[in-house]
Amino acid sequence: MANTTSPRDTQSETVSLERVAELDYAAHRLAILPNVGFVTAEWRNSGVYFRAHSGTGELLRERHCPAQASYGGLYVLGPTVSLCVTSRDPVPPNWENVPSAIHYHCLDYEAGYTNDLPNNLAAETIATWNTDSGDLHMVKIPQTRLGRIKHSADFQYISPHKIVLASSLAFEPFGAVLCGFSANAEDEEEPLNFYLGQHTDPDGISHNLGRTSTSTPGPIIVHDHDSGSRITIFKIELLLGDIPSSATTQDPPGLRKAFNYPNDARTIKFRVSRMPSVSATRVLVNSKDVAGRTTIFVLDFNQTLLASLLSKQPSERADWSAQLVDGRAQVKVVTRRSHCAVDGEIFDQEYPWPQRAPPEWEAHLDTILKEDEDEDEDEDMDDSDESSDSDVEALPLGVEFDEAPEEHREPVPFGYVQTTLCLEGVTKAERLTITQHAILELPEPTKNGRVFYFE
Repeated sequence: MANTTSPRDTQSETVSLERVAELDYAAHRLAILPNVGFVTAEWRNSGVYFRAHSGTGELLRERHCPAQASYGGLYVLGPTVSLCVTSRDPVPPNWENVPSAIHYHCLDYEAGYTNDLPNNLAAETIATWNTDSGDLHMVKIPQTRLGRIKHSADFQYISPHKIVLASSLAFEPFGAVLCGFSANAEDEEEPLNFYLGQHTDPDGISHNLGRTSTSTPGPIIVHDHDSGSRITIFKIELLLGDIPSSATTQDPPGLRKAFNYPNDARTIKFRVSRMPSVSATRVLVNSKDVAGRTTIFVLDFNQTLLASLLSKQPSERADWSAQLVDGRAQVKVVTRRSHCAVDGEIFDQEYPWPQRAPPEWEAHLDTILKEDEDEDEDEDMDDSDESSDSDVEALPLGVEFDEAPEEHREPVPFGYVQTTLCLEGVTKAERLTITQHAILELPEPTKNGRVFYFE
C-alpha cells in the first residue's frame, strides 16, 4: 500500500509502495476498507470467501457466501463490501436464455488460460457482507418490464438502501439502461430505469460505471455506456427518486429516457478509464481527436463552485482569465444544456422541440458550432505530436463561459467546470486515477508512477 496524502503534508518528494502482508491464500479481489485495513474475496468451487484484514495484514474476520459463480469487482460502502454472484437458487425464468458474456467477468477467469467456464449462468444477485456485524445480505437484481437485461456486474450503492447497475436491453429496442433498485428485498417499489437508446455500436454497448476512489456515495453517478464515445452524468437525487421522474407515452414500457431530464442528467462526449475516475464531484475524463491525440480534463460538478464562478462580474471574469493565461491554463464553465448524439451532433436542450428558439439563440449556437468545427480542422492539420502536452498548447488559454440563455439562468442549471490538465510526460490516460487530493499516474513494472496534487 501507499499513503498519497502524507507526502503532500510533509513536503516529501517520494511516495513509496510498502509491503503490508503476505496472504496464505489467493485473493482474487482486494479493496481498501476505511478505518480497518483491507478486504479480499477469494473464489472457490463452493462460493466466495470474504475476509477483512487490518492494515498490517492480520485476519480480523471472514464469511463464506455460497454461490455458483462470482463476477466483477468489490464495492465498498462504509463497513460493507459487495460482489455480484450467481446464487445457489434455481435460475429465475426471466434470466434464462439472456445472451451475455458475463462469464468473462468471473473472478477465476484468466484470459488465454480459462476456457471451461459455464456460459449459461445468470449473474442475478448482489451479495453484501457487513464486516462489523458479520451479516450477509443477498439482493436479487430486478429485470425490466420491457424485456431481459444483460450486464457486466458493474454496480454501486448510492445509499445504504439503493443500488444502481449499468446494463442494457438484451433484445429490441436494445439500448443502455441505468437501473436503480432497492437493496431491501421486502420493498415492492418499482425500479427506476433510465434509458439511452441510440449508440455508436448497438452490439457493443458498454456496461460500466465511473469507478469511485472513496467508500461514501457522492452526488453524481457516471454511466459509461457508449463504448468509450460518450458518458452520461446523473444527479444522485434523480436515481434515488428524490427528484421526481415519470415515464411518458413516448418512453419504452417501464423505462424513462434520460434525454428528457436535462436538469438532472448530461450526455457528453468524453471517455473515462477503468481506473477510479470519480472523486466526490470531480470526474477525470479524456477525449481523443481524429489524429489520435488524447487530452485529459477534470470536470467538476460542484454546483456551489459553479454558482460562485457564474456570479463574477465581467471585470472579475476578465481578470481571472488573464491570470489563467499567465499560468498557461484553460478552464471552461458550462451551464448550457445540450445532449451529445451518437454521431457527435449536439442537440440543444434549452429550447427542445417543439419550442422555437429565439433567433439570437440560434445565431449563438451557430457560432459555437463553427468554432468547434474550426478547432477540429486545426487539429487535423497539426498531428505531429500525440502527447497530451501539445494539445494544451493548441487549446485557447484563459476561461470560457458556455452559459444558458439569460432567461434560463435562474436557478443555476446543472453544469460543470472543465479544467484542461497539462501533466508533463503523461501519455497514457488509462493509467491515471483521481483521489480527493490528487491525480495519480500508476507505476509500471519498469517505470515509477507520479502524484500531481490539486492546489
